[in-house]
Amino acid sequence: MPPKPQHDTKALLLRSAEELFVERGIDAVSMREINRHAGQRNASSLHYHFASRDNLLESLIDWRMPPVNKRRHEMVELCRRAPPEEKRRKLTEAIVMPLAETMFERNPPNHWIRLHARIYEVSGFDFSAVFHAKGYNSSLFAVREIQEALSPELPLIIRDQRLMFAIRMSVYSLADWLRGVLEMQSMIPVEDLNIFLGNLLDVMNASLYAPVTPFSVPSDVWRKAEAKHVG
Repeated sequence: MPPKPQHDTKALLLRSAEELFVERGIDAVSMREINRHAGQRNASSLHYHFASRDNLLESLIDWRMPPVNKRRHEMVELCRRAPPEEKRRKLTEAIVMPLAETMFERNPPNHWIRLHARIYEVSGFDFSAVFHAKGYNSSLFAVREIQEALSPELPLIIRDQRLMFAIRMSVYSLADWLRGVLEMQSMIPVEDLNIFLGNLLDVMNASLYAPVTPFSVPSDVWRKAEAKHVG
């Protein structure tokens, strides 16, 4: 029997890493376990293809993010052409739906949402630097441009934080839906995905454009938080 092509082995290792990372968490999975899960008898196979865990994570991002970024660009263009009264909603859809649509890829399954949530948990991995270097945030820069035109009264820092909130809240909410834990943990029915996604879009849309309310953390709370962070 001829040996497996290297690209097949690499793809198998990527899929095995994704599955294990999603189920158990990135820090809980060893390179050796990924090798075994992928059926590799050569214990150094994963190291040969990826050299390190960070390179493996970067390769997983390279595998999953280009279609998401491309789809978001497409939806941003739809937003640009939409009537003025529809632009805000269309922009919210451009933020959330390219992530949500990965949930419907079944053969083989796409685990990007849950992997994305797991990567957020890894404090030593510079997610944003990888995205910036590879250009995977180019569609988010396009979102920011339209966001500024739609809410010029909001300071840039507020708009950027809200965009970050929208991405992270969407990732975690969708990941929890996929894990099937929401109803168990909240006692609120969420089995209808259409209602769930529609509601998520409504919440994200409202949060992106809400007026700014002056607020300051009480000084004693701030001092405790700062001391804890420094410590």
